[in-house]
Amino acid sequence: MTFGWSLFLWATIVWLAPIMYLVLKNECKPKKNIIVGVVLPVEAHQDPAVLAITERFKRELKYICWLCLAAVVPCLAIRSVGAALTAWMVWAISVGLMPLIPYVRCNKALRKLKAERSWRREERPQVVTDLTAAAAELRWLSPWWFLPPLLIGLVPLLFDRELWWLWASLTAMIPISYACYRYLYRSRAEVVDEDSGRTLALTRIRRYNWGKCWLILAWATGLFGIGLWAALDHPWLSIAVISAYGLIVCAAVIRIEFRVRKLQEKLGNSQGQYVDEDDQWIWGFLYYAPNDRRMLVNDRVGMNVTFNLARRPAQVIMALILAIVLACPLFGVWLIRMERAPVELEMTQTELVASHLSGEWRVALEDIQEVQLLDTRPPLQRVAGTGMDNALTGTFRNDQWGRFTCCIDPRMGPWLLIEGKDGHIYLFGSSAQGEAERISAALAP
Repeated sequence: MTFGWSLFLWATIVWLAPIMYLVLKNECKPKKNIIVGVVLPVEAHQDPAVLAITERFKRELKYICWLCLAAVVPCLAIRSVGAALTAWMVWAISVGLMPLIPYVRCNKALRKLKAERSWRREERPQVVTDLTAAAAELRWLSPWWFLPPLLIGLVPLLFDRELWWLWASLTAMIPISYACYRYLYRSRAEVVDEDSGRTLALTRIRRYNWGKCWLILAWATGLFGIGLWAALDHPWLSIAVISAYGLIVCAAVIRIEFRVRKLQEKLGNSQGQYVDEDDQWIWGFLYYAPNDRRMLVNDRVGMNVTFNLARRPAQVIMALILAIVLACPLFGVWLIRMERAPVELEMTQTELVASHLSGEWRVALEDIQEVQLLDTRPPLQRVAGTGMDNALTGTFRNDQWGRFTCCIDPRMGPWLLIEGKDGHIYLFGSSAQGEAERISAALAP
């Protein structure tokens, strides 16, 4: 991996550290009377003890942010693709988990102070619902808004059958976006106090911006699919399209999230009989309410949804998600194995087999039209597959042959150029010296 690719790899994720810092720092501003996951009365929002706890929290967040950013510098020197991706994923997981340590500490300190100052309401925890606001009719976005991006996304699927799985996956994300908009959102009212007007306004703000996020994702995905299809044969243009897609979606979601938080800060603090549900939120961000039958509920702050961990299906899903996230670095370990594995070429009585680790490509001998031995490797552009220093495998292209199947060690020539009777081109090689020449001689008429 070159320094340029390493720089690009880390540029795709390094912004997570300051974003986590800003999001969690924003928790210190009272929204719906909530500060760092703890409901406090309005008179406590500027209490010196509360301010001291939140200031310490912000300092700790800042230290963690700078520590994470500093950790990127030595990672830029890693040249192994597998090792770089392992470090990349471990860093991403750390950025997501490390700031939660000061968050939990701050939440516990505020809860303790709340109990000491008798700010805690003693009524039995229950699921709070404003029936007036819940009964109010709120319009949903029409599914017709999601149809144009779906039609746009179908274009690559119609014209490129070779990579149908890629285009089908991207296209499927568009109806999934609409389903998430309608069915992941739960219309639990944004209850702050007895003011139904305030509750209705906050609920409308949340639902409107929640729908906007999924609509932006649907349109961005549809345009991304057709843009990637048009740029697929040009590596740097493909990278530009992928980068633009990621930037647009992330920037839109982050901007909308902070807008919702600002409106909740403006409208959501109450001086009256405020709602206190702290007993149902472990550490301020894990929802556990046995009396609530729903598996998904709204987060108290922002526009996200979360699981009700009192429900068994939610516990199973959360455990699976956590296991998958923590297992992600194993993908990098697998890539390290790929970097060390040789490219192998074998001819049996019936077929020619090229393989690299678990990947395997077969050509029946009876389907081979012509075989050439190339001493010079032609220019190649990767379409889909691996592009390591020791292995180029998958679908590639060049101006002369168009798209073709490739499985070679680019460091070890010569290479076999095979044309099938159906016109398909294969470029095969081996990490073992002399193997390609031996098979070429065996295939000669």
